[in-house]
Amino acid sequence: MTEATAAVEDSGAPAILDTKDVVDMFKQCNLAVYAEARREFYREVSLNPFKPHPEGLLRMIEWQFWDWFSFDCSISDIGLTGDEGSDMRVELVHNKDNGISPFRAMAEYMYAVDPQVGERKLQDFRDIDDTNFASMFWLKDASAVKGIMTVEDLINGGVYDLASPQAAEYDGARGGLIVNRIARVRGKWQGCAIPIYEAHRPDDLKTGEAIARSFRQSGYRPDFPGLVRFFYGRAKDTGLDWEETVAARKAGILNQLIEQARD
Repeated sequence: MTEATAAVEDSGAPAILDTKDVVDMFKQCNLAVYAEARREFYREVSLNPFKPHPEGLLRMIEWQFWDWFSFDCSISDIGLTGDEGSDMRVELVHNKDNGISPFRAMAEYMYAVDPQVGERKLQDFRDIDDTNFASMFWLKDASAVKGIMTVEDLINGGVYDLASPQAAEYDGARGGLIVNRIARVRGKWQGCAIPIYEAHRPDDLKTGEAIARSFRQSGYRPDFPGLVRFFYGRAKDTGLDWEETVAARKAGILNQLIEQARD
């Protein structure tokens, strides 16, 4: 497993630890933690159970669960030891200051048991764990030659130069929305997960400014399940998903539905 998920020790590329491997490890050593976290994630995302969803979308949502579980959940700081009795005592911890992420626990375990995971790979994993965050980004520029995408964080503010192979796909673009998780490893920011959502259009500057303004003025800071729910789940106030919200807005009844939900 570690051979497939970690880069060559002396290469210039940061080491990679697949979040599916993290989840699979917990399914083997502590199924209760995995199951509790999965229930919480899908409850928060709130997919419409009465609407059929494409198989590809369901696979993507499950992948988002792997990422959320690995990076954002917190478990007892005893971590993983490979001892069945000890690992079964690991619990989800809802105060992050009192635990460690499953990603970090897996990384430390691999370092302890796998001679191919040395200090450099472990430091890559630690850097990813320490710096990663997910947000909604507006594409400001992309250069295939440099392999760099410059993005603005629309929710929290800040501009980041991302080292990304996607720069070739977006080469020359100035505008567009990317919702993803990024981390700083070996001195460079880069994506560390599959995107929640991507859109090349609309790409005009006013759209990006309007999105940023709506988040910053309202003070709304969605967590990771909230970002997934924003695009694919049902709103907590109205119970409508994205398509239903657009339809209600076009029909002129969205505000009425929102007011009804508040009553």
